[in-house]
Amino acid sequence: MRMVEKTLQAMRHGGLWDHVGFGFHRYSTDAEWLVPHFEKMLYDQALLGLAYAEAYQATGNDEDARVVRDVFSFVSRELTSPEGGFYTAIDADSEGAEGKFYLWRLEELERGLTAKQAELARIVFNLTSAGNYSDESTGERTGKNILHLTRSVTALAADLKMNEETLRNRIESIRLKLYELREKRVHPLRMIRCLLTGTGS
Repeated sequence: MRMVEKTLQAMRHGGLWDHVGFGFHRYSTDAEWLVPHFEKMLYDQALLGLAYAEAYQATGNDEDARVVRDVFSFVSRELTSPEGGFYTAIDADSEGAEGKFYLWRLEELERGLTAKQAELARIVFNLTSAGNYSDESTGERTGKNILHLTRSVTALAADLKMNEETLRNRIESIRLKLYELREKRVHPLRMIRCLLTGTGS
């Protein structure tokens, strides 16, 4: 169980997890769980939601329970059709570039957040001006960041000498602001085949 829990923690801390809008991307392209293939699949949400629910039942780890709630919040919001069926996936690309919808430049956050929020976001999500996302063809840094954690919120709270609940509330305020900012971007295409009706175009 220890190996399973370590893997689930790495997945929810890394770039495989969408720290702004929730849901898991399709798979990781590196050994650090940092850079995902940015497509989001319905079946991944179902299977990983089940995996985290079973982990919570076995360990009582509240982090696993949070992931379960957030996964199904994402499915309800983004992958459920008005007719009551489910969309199968959200594309990886927008405006002709993979991951563009999900990546952040540090200056974008500094413009959209207060100074204190931007500094906390930089620490929590490991953001730099050089970025941690590299161009696929050249390998050069792009100045864009994939939000990810390298420490648990509990550990971060101890490092920052902050009450854990206070830190979680501040991170949630940051997340909501980033979500609002991101909603103004061009969205990736959503696969319109509906599992309820079997129709699509």
